[in-house]
Amino acid sequence: MRNNCLLVLFILLFTFSAYAEGGTMLRKKTEHLKYVIHYGFIRGGKASLKLRSERYKGQDVHHLILTGRTTGLTNSLFGVRNTYESYVDKETLLPIKAIRNIKEGSYKRYNELIFDREKNKVYSKRSGEHDVVEGVHDILSAFYFARMKLFNSDLVKGQLLTIDTYFSDEPFLLQFRFMGYETIKSKIGKIKCYKFIPVVETGRAFKNEDDMHIWISADANKVPVRVQFDLFIGSLRCDLVNFPHMTVDKTIKRY
Repeated sequence: MRNNCLLVLFILLFTFSAYAEGGTMLRKKTEHLKYVIHYGFIRGGKASLKLRSERYKGQDVHHLILTGRTTGLTNSLFGVRNTYESYVDKETLLPIKAIRNIKEGSYKRYNELIFDREKNKVYSKRSGEHDVVEGVHDILSAFYFARMKLFNSDLVKGQLLTIDTYFSDEPFLLQFRFMGYETIKSKIGKIKCYKFIPVVETGRAFKNEDDMHIWISADANKVPVRVQFDLFIGSLRCDLVNFPHMTVDKTIKRY
């Protein structure tokens, strides 16, 4: 995929933040989570995910809206303003429509995808009609589906999870490996987490396929707490900065 590291970060982190089945957020019709990105001690960006319950063409849907942008010095060097949207059917958890609107420096790209489940086709506003596998996701709905159906106590350390997606106008197999449990000290407290390593493309920004780590709260909410990249140019980290329903250890001093 022709995507820079910040773009991948925005996608792979914030799309986890949908409603968790049986969790606190499931009883709410909207949610707004916020994150900050740091490169070393430099604050380089921020992002958020909003989820709303809506009606789309007569169907009940979850409308996911992911936004990410650079700030400060990072924005001066290479400005990023990205928005992703996905309309997910509440019954099947499959996407109906997906929108990608990105601005990265001088590069701009807008596209819409419409999913035809009966014919197993995707209609791209930019490139036309494409055959896809049954049950294909866009990149946002894929992580939403993973949180609802795949992230649970039945996971075995070393287990590889895969989801077929259609992203950046081409099929893309999303893969991430469960590495066990880890308790981390986050900006909102000490939290027990699932730890995952997504399989990333090497040679452009990553030295190894396991140079990205994601920590998801091991509770009913399954909220992404931290993402860390080990890049050729150094380490990039993204942290959750607000979540009122998170269960944390109050004996750990916040920082």
